[in-house]
Amino acid sequence: MRMIAILIFSLVIGKVGVSQNFGSIKGKVIDAKTGLAVEFANVWVETGSAPIGSTTDSEGRFTIKPLSPGAYDLHVKDIRYAEYLQAGVHVKNNEITIVPRIELGDNTLNTFKFVDYVEPLISPDNPSKMTMSWVDLEKRADVRNTGTMIARLVPGVKENAEGDRLHFRGARPQNIATFIDGVKIAGGEIPRLPSNAIKNLTVYTGGIPASFGDITGGVIIIETKGYMDFYRESKRQKQLSENTVD
Repeated sequence: MRMIAILIFSLVIGKVGVSQNFGSIKGKVIDAKTGLAVEFANVWVETGSAPIGSTTDSEGRFTIKPLSPGAYDLHVKDIRYAEYLQAGVHVKNNEITIVPRIELGDNTLNTFKFVDYVEPLISPDNPSKMTMSWVDLEKRADVRNTGTMIARLVPGVKENAEGDRLHFRGARPQNIATFIDGVKIAGGEIPRLPSNAIKNLTVYTGGIPASFGDITGGVIIIETKGYMDFYRESKRQKQLSENTVD
């Protein structure tokens, strides 16, 4: 009986280890005035339990890993400069998120620089892939209808008259799939979700990864917000109210 229990425990742990995927954040920190690299600056993200971070090297570069998929606020701190906060940096499974060059300004008492992370809509590695984070979604007036928004933003995608299905370059509905938090919804149906509940929206019109099976028309991936996303937003708003933003 004891051997059976040990075997079951080993199988469960092994499965968890295999299924867990991580991403990372990379970037470079420079002096805003001189353009020179900032060495030994502390760079980190809050995870809810403990921060994960690193320090910049001689070229001002840093890497933060491993990070579970989700949105993070990126902090940069060096006693010579004003503290820096970049909100909503999105991390995906098995991918490296490269943030724009970070420029640090003069250190003024009780101030920090705050910016929103803007994710490129079109992936440079796959032009047929479009990604929108919660920061982008909040700025869309038509975000109440997910299908309409996708049809307006993604070339080659059209919405049907009823507004509940999308057509990708003439592909049949059975060749289109929607995934919500990993659960597949076949037939090209687009559920209506409130904008503040969506964390990340990715659309493939081509170059679909083999992991999605034999889908040839298009793929829509919707990630909804979880507790930690709302926690980070609440914490960020509190920090904004307690500091002067540059």
